[in-house]
Amino acid sequence: MSNAAARQDTEAGQARSAGSGAPKKAKLAAFLVTGDVELWPQVGAHLPTKLSFRQIDSVGELMDAVPSDTPAVVIWDARGCADKSADLSRIQAHSTRFAMLVLDDDDSAWVSAIQHGQIVAFVAVPIDQSRLIGALGGAYEEVNARVALLGGQPASRGGARAGKRISGKLIAAVALAIAAAIAAAILLAIHGTGGANSANAPPAGGGTPSTHAAAEPPTAASSSPTEEAIDTLIGRAQRAMRDRHFIDPAEGSALALYRAALAIDPSSGEAHQGLQRLAEVLLARVQSALDERQFDAALQALENARSIDPSDKRLTAFDERIAKMRAELGPAEIMAAINAQNFDHAAQLIDQAARAKSMGESKLNQLREDLRRHRADTDDTRLVALIDARMQQDQLADPPNDSAVYYLSQARKAGATSSALQVQFRELSRRLTLAARSAIAQRQLDEADRFAADLRSIGVPLSQVAGLQRDIGVARAQRAPVAEPEAPRFADLVRTRLAQGSVIEPQNDSALHYLNQLKATDPQNVSIGPLSKAVQTQIVAQAGESLDASLPGQTEALLQIASSLGPSPEADALRDRLRAPGAGAIVGPREVAEASLTRTRPLQIEYPSYALSKKIEGDVEVGYTVTPKGLVSDLKVISADSPGVFDIAATSAVSRLRYKPVVEAGKPIAVSTKILVKFRVAK
Repeated sequence: MSNAAARQDTEAGQARSAGSGAPKKAKLAAFLVTGDVELWPQVGAHLPTKLSFRQIDSVGELMDAVPSDTPAVVIWDARGCADKSADLSRIQAHSTRFAMLVLDDDDSAWVSAIQHGQIVAFVAVPIDQSRLIGALGGAYEEVNARVALLGGQPASRGGARAGKRISGKLIAAVALAIAAAIAAAILLAIHGTGGANSANAPPAGGGTPSTHAAAEPPTAASSSPTEEAIDTLIGRAQRAMRDRHFIDPAEGSALALYRAALAIDPSSGEAHQGLQRLAEVLLARVQSALDERQFDAALQALENARSIDPSDKRLTAFDERIAKMRAELGPAEIMAAINAQNFDHAAQLIDQAARAKSMGESKLNQLREDLRRHRADTDDTRLVALIDARMQQDQLADPPNDSAVYYLSQARKAGATSSALQVQFRELSRRLTLAARSAIAQRQLDEADRFAADLRSIGVPLSQVAGLQRDIGVARAQRAPVAEPEAPRFADLVRTRLAQGSVIEPQNDSALHYLNQLKATDPQNVSIGPLSKAVQTQIVAQAGESLDASLPGQTEALLQIASSLGPSPEADALRDRLRAPGAGAIVGPREVAEASLTRTRPLQIEYPSYALSKKIEGDVEVGYTVTPKGLVSDLKVISADSPGVFDIAATSAVSRLRYKPVVEAGKPIAVSTKILVKFRVAK
């Protein structure tokens, strides 16, 4: 049979199968470019009904017969082609809306082309039916994604000609750029320098987040750390879009990466534009999935599109269509809204289901609990991300309502546990302490006071702040003496604050503060001795109350301050009580092997970018407590072979672990354990 006859028979068969009655939606075009008569029936027998199939004899005929703005699947038989890279470049340059499948008897030349996204798939000849069907499905989705990104309508919503046309100049510019990139990549692949074994080629199975991070281009030296972070996130998001990682995996998808960029800079135009492009892709997926009755995929794409732009008018039409199908969807629609973090919409759907009595009460209660838990986890995650972002921007305490200190307070109010915030608390404490030390060195003592107050406000123990306050007092004492008349006023203020009970707080308006001012003003003043003794007596009294309340840390801090004012037998007696066997002792939980515990949330490691860029590797052993609820608390670094490099990343990863509670005698108990976190650069 001739090629023309084969085409006529296939087209006639498609026309007959269409039948009569209401007109059908236009199908997506599929072109088989081959001169092999035997190949035609092998491919045509497995085409899905959503593709309109046509055979073309050569690449040149494809260029002449198909307009450049036509979305299409191109199945190219590359066997026997004299210059495969040149012909592939011609096809790609002709149209950016072509999704390419290559048929060949040699796969070595196409590994790099697949990895770089120049072709969707390679299918070996003779053809494996299941591989061809899967490849055609991927190509169909790729065409719709390209149309959504470049403009116009997806094939499933009106056919290849229904979308908006891109101007000829833009098509030419995009085509030339793609052609140049494709030619270079394919030439490398064919001549053996860019194949699967190339040192620069990504692993065939994808890669961990750390592997992607290692390949990121360097940022200009003049860029700020914030700009570098945003550029890195947007670059990763764009690669995720090209790799069709739109919403999965959760932490490496285009959606998550664009949102992470907006957390650092809510005004980022590139991030907002990227999300709008992503919304177009997701809505195209909704249409395609609903046509194929893939409800879970449709709902997932719809809810994520809604989370990007809840005002998009197309959502209403999809909602109305889904409402008619709700009996088939069951709770899947609600879980899709929860997983997409559309919590208000999920609550509305639960209320509707309760009123309509379309679900049992136990199922509704389960969905309500899932909604509550996801909402809490998302709030915690968002606030932790804001704390990290503001520390990266050096906004430690200012502005008051948009700083790391502020978001740490908000996270605690929202119910975040101490273990979940431990890494951020430790890093913020370290940075505030460094800022206070720097202010002392520059004699900006009021600024140092403010940082010390911030340390106390976030819950740093008094024992850690006491040394900082002593250094601030010493620095003040070294200042030039104040005029003599100030001394009587400071002495009166000491007496007044003692009478009010303001011994050490507030920091800049306490008896201790004004006593230090008096010492700096008039070191020989006769009032200093009696006033120091009076202040010391009240501090020791407070230390005794703390010890009686089983607060050993606070007791120690108060005794340190009291000792700075001179010898005190009362303070020595309290210190002896504090150090007595059993005083303040805490019996810890029994230790178990981590392998004996059951994880309910896996260990997810984020490789530090600095260490990754320098190819530094290392291990960190972390000890911690697993609470009766299966949470992680009391983290501490036991050992690290690269101290200070991986500590924060390791403890952060461990803090996110969750376990099945350990039960003993019928009750959940706390246990202690440890884990070795390994950091390795992907080869």
